[in-house]
Amino acid sequence: MFKCPVCQQEYLLSLPEFCSVCHWNLQSGLSELTKIDQDSVRLEWAKQQWQQFQLLKQKLKEKHSNEENYPLNSASNLSNLANLTRRLDRIETQLQNATVERTNLHNQLEWVLHYLELLNPERVSNTISRLESWLEGSVEETSLMSEVGMDYQPLSELLAAGDWKSSDQYTWQILLYLARQEPDSWLRVEDIETFPCVDLKTIDYLWNYYSNGLFGLGVQQQILNSLAGDYPAFCDAVGWREGENWKYYDELTFNPNAPVGHLPVIVWRQRACYGIGSGTAAENLALFLNRFVDCQNC
Repeated sequence: MFKCPVCQQEYLLSLPEFCSVCHWNLQSGLSELTKIDQDSVRLEWAKQQWQQFQLLKQKLKEKHSNEENYPLNSASNLSNLANLTRRLDRIETQLQNATVERTNLHNQLEWVLHYLELLNPERVSNTISRLESWLEGSVEETSLMSEVGMDYQPLSELLAAGDWKSSDQYTWQILLYLARQEPDSWLRVEDIETFPCVDLKTIDYLWNYYSNGLFGLGVQQQILNSLAGDYPAFCDAVGWREGENWKYYDELTFNPNAPVGHLPVIVWRQRACYGIGSGTAAENLALFLNRFVDCQNC
């Protein structure tokens, strides 16, 4: 049996060139050296080991510092980076779609205005100026969709998916939220009369755009005007009543086969002949659409 003179590791059979524990050179013949020579050899070996240890320690320190400065290798940070990349991709897609829609709208308006000008140039001159100002407006002006910072992306996504019932219910929650009412509460007359104009126009725009002109406040306002403000006749026209039967909310048609102006339902929630809050359905409709008309001049 042979022991390593440095770490005392035992070797029973064969003697390797270097110790498997401390890497001491076992073939150096340490036992034949004098005590002074043995100490000198051990000291030299210890110095080499210390230098290697210090070099390894420095490398580990540099690696740790790099991971702190660029912590992109952790699973959590890689996940955050992936989420951020996906969000940036969605934003880029939305911006690209908005640019395409804006260009198409500009081309359509140019076509319409061209033929209007041929018919009556004096009558449309002011309209042309206003449209050009809008089309050439700043990004801040054209992207303003809420007076109070309301996020309309969820409503836009519901409408784009054709989920008309969820869209209608979400629209109602937006109305309550902007009026600072509880989710299970009602709108007051003063809430309707002071409703934010930009938000009311945004709600109408989203409903009209995603329904291809089938739904929206503007559509309902045109129908009510054509019927001289007759609410029962309006309900017949938009499908809120059949004969003498006023429909309940769950009986409405939440698909593109519904009558023009069928949605959104913002003046009643349970049955078409019942109002919300202190106002009747007819009174609420008149208030909302009057507010919508006033907002067009804002």
